[in-house]
Amino acid sequence: MNKPLTGTLELEAGAPALKLLTADQFAALGAGDIVFWRRMKARDLVDLVPQAAMAPDEQELEFLVSADGAPVLIADSRQAIIDWIDGHEVRLATLH
Repeated sequence: MNKPLTGTLELEAGAPALKLLTADQFAALGAGDIVFWRRMKARDLVDLVPQAAMAPDEQELEFLVSADGAPVLIADSRQAIIDWIDGHEVRLATLH
């Protein structure tokens, strides 16, 4: 059972810290301001973003997701992602 955090972070053995955060605590970390970027095949994105089914299964797509897991953008080029990031006040946390 996960307990909401109140001040200090006490973890059970092997428990990832972010999985124990409440939605409010995660948002306070800037979840809406942080994005992750990953290249994925269209078929692997369909469960996360149904619109990815419009692309051929093997097509490589650029996928941008917010730190809270919400899909932000799917693009067919790195430049489209870079342009989007440049036009928004977000921080790129990871580039895969």
